[in-house]
Amino acid sequence: MNHTFLLVSDIHYRLDNIEKLRNWLIEKDRLMEIDFVIVSGDLVNANYVTPLTTEKDREEFHEVLFALEKLGKSVYYIPGNHDPDTSFLFSSDQGSVINVHNKIVQLSPGLSILGFGGSTDGVLKYSPETVVWPACPRNTESLLAEKLPILLDQVEEEVILVTHVGPAKIGTTNVEMFPLQEPSTSVEAGSPTIRKILESRSPLTPDSPPNCKVVVNIHGHSHYPFGLSHLGQTMIVNPGPLRDEILIALAFGFWKD
Repeated sequence: MNHTFLLVSDIHYRLDNIEKLRNWLIEKDRLMEIDFVIVSGDLVNANYVTPLTTEKDREEFHEVLFALEKLGKSVYYIPGNHDPDTSFLFSSDQGSVINVHNKIVQLSPGLSILGFGGSTDGVLKYSPETVVWPACPRNTESLLAEKLPILLDQVEEEVILVTHVGPAKIGTTNVEMFPLQEPSTSVEAGSPTIRKILESRSPLTPDSPPNCKVVVNIHGHSHYPFGLSHLGQTMIVNPGPLRDEILIALAFGFWKD
């Protein structure tokens, strides 16, 4: 089984970049190669510190959903810390654009996608008691620890885990603040809970459950550094911010006896 995924994140209401992406895919004759599009949060720029977002935020959010629908592909997304509160509370689907927050969707036989949006505290790497980026009110370490294992236990096949914040202590969540200073101002933008869960759910891990295996964790949130990393046998992918015209195309396949 082989699939090609177009991975984008952190759009931050750049409708023009979604249109540029669509035109580029058509111009380069690449659109037909894409099976699924995955968006790992922050579609707009809502102020996540406040408990409720504005009508303007919600309108802009739906504009982004409409723009993504024009790609003509099955799009699966989760909300980030800068998306409206309603995107966590309701399905917020738009045609072929599906919200997978707190949800499991089977993509094909043997492969599902599971999403969980929002973000946890971003802290100074060498002074973790210092919070640099407060957690999204709709996500906490305790909520992840409570919800994610229950969801994963419902999957009896390989799974793509889509989260807005990635696992802690890995290259794609270590944010270097510039200019560089001493002591270091590196920010740990990842979640210790997600890391712990992935360590126990990685393929080929001796203590991994016999059913659910997380083959890929796709996240966003930390705009730079984007790219690829690994945690055990699980691939970690941060596609970078589409706001800055950055994305990743991922093709992978697997088979079972």
